[in-house]
Amino acid sequence: MTPLRPVVCRPLAGLLVVVGIAFLSPPASAQTEAPAAPPPPPLVETPPASVPATPPPTESPAPAPPVPPQPEATAAFAAAPVPTNEPIAGVSDSVMFLRSPDGMFTFFPNGRLQNDIYLFKTSNASPSPTPNRTFLIKRARLELSGWIGTWVYFHLAGDFASSVPATSGVPVVQSNLATTDNFVALAPYGTIAMLQVGQFDAPFTLENRTSDKYFDFMERSITVRAFGIPDNKEIGGMVHGYNENRNFLYSAGVFNGDGQNYKNVDKEFDVMARAWLAPLSFMGDGPLHDATIGGSFWTGDRANALAPTSQTTQAGFTFLSFSTYNTTVNGMANTPVQLRQVGRMYEYALELNVPVAHRFGVRSEYVWRHSPLSEEQIASNGTGTILGGVDLQGWSTYEELWFWAVGDDRIIGDQQGIQPYSRFKKFGIKPPQNGLMFALRFEVLRETISQDADTATLMLGDPSIGKTNVESFELGVNYWYSKRFRATFNYVYNHFDRGDGATSWLQKKLVSPNEQEFLFRLAIAL
Repeated sequence: MTPLRPVVCRPLAGLLVVVGIAFLSPPASAQTEAPAAPPPPPLVETPPASVPATPPPTESPAPAPPVPPQPEATAAFAAAPVPTNEPIAGVSDSVMFLRSPDGMFTFFPNGRLQNDIYLFKTSNASPSPTPNRTFLIKRARLELSGWIGTWVYFHLAGDFASSVPATSGVPVVQSNLATTDNFVALAPYGTIAMLQVGQFDAPFTLENRTSDKYFDFMERSITVRAFGIPDNKEIGGMVHGYNENRNFLYSAGVFNGDGQNYKNVDKEFDVMARAWLAPLSFMGDGPLHDATIGGSFWTGDRANALAPTSQTTQAGFTFLSFSTYNTTVNGMANTPVQLRQVGRMYEYALELNVPVAHRFGVRSEYVWRHSPLSEEQIASNGTGTILGGVDLQGWSTYEELWFWAVGDDRIIGDQQGIQPYSRFKKFGIKPPQNGLMFALRFEVLRETISQDADTATLMLGDPSIGKTNVESFELGVNYWYSKRFRATFNYVYNHFDRGDGATSWLQKKLVSPNEQEFLFRLAIAL
């Protein structure tokens, strides 16, 4: 071991040199024939007084025994951590790491930067909800994850491109910062059973549990991001796990239910669960080993809760708003009113993910949702007084085809919504791989917001009441240089249709039912 060499090797080497020279010396007869000069001290049969510790040579010397370390070396070694053959810092397989020599602490510094360009083509000019063409820093995060020992995992992250939660106009003032994934996990049984507590991507749908570093498109689908779970992240705790061969996955948790960076605004918790099975994986390795079928479930009771999140396209074009609007209430004009969540909400989702030999595949998800709402008169401090009941119900689905023309999906890793914890692997170096991936996606949204009979008599003129029908077609092209750099182009064609001819928020705002988006991204994912 390295700390012992300076102490052990020198005495041992000196001993071997002396023994070797003595063994190779000419015999005694040769010394008698040429006694011109006395032999040097190291070559005589009897060791000189200056080296009393050197034993006399024999005709067949036995291998020299190892010399024990000196006392000072033993003390130094006992005070130092146990060394290993692996480096304590560096980049292994493109993953940065820093760890203690004994492996007790392992850190993975990382982050992500996503720089976008959004271009729009539509007849819906100002003052319609069409966003401006823009350069945009979509995400800019610094992150640190790692292990304490072998079973305590943590993840810290903050986003410089997001805003803090609202501090006005909401039922409960928030004080949390603009954080993203921040949690502690306990994994005493490997990946089979893990407890995760904090804020993270909620276990509802496949796409919601897929990191934004590795989407097939620049953002999640309308089905998941706009309709299914607009808040993406929740604060709470979940138990989840999967086996090493990835035959199955399960996850279930309890959450605040009020979205990212929000502490609980009422006394109720939400329950979520997601699971999938890879039926062909039990047959061993094969082109369909990673094909999965699964589902998700979500329910929660709402009281004094927030308004639903407004629904937008991939680039932020709003097609259904839940913002406060002004109307006449009990003869008082310009009274602020807003739809807010109340009562028990139910959602379920189905998912099918069929990659074939890591080169091409199909993916589909379906989400059904029922959420009771209430028309509420909003006071200046953000609290609401219920005026009447409203019901939101609908479904949405997407179907996707994808193909890797260069490379395959193993370049980017997890495509099953697992989000595995980073672990230190044996130090290795491999050249970056190039990948070129194409994806096509078609989406459908059918959603109805209706007032009950008593609320309809108030004639509030809520612009959100009615049907919202959306069809969306998307083309995605992704170039990967390893899993750390990505260049993306997305073309999105959206068609909005009421289908019933009723006057609505959507129809009032839109001159044309069609809207197109041309989107570009350069991204780094460390």
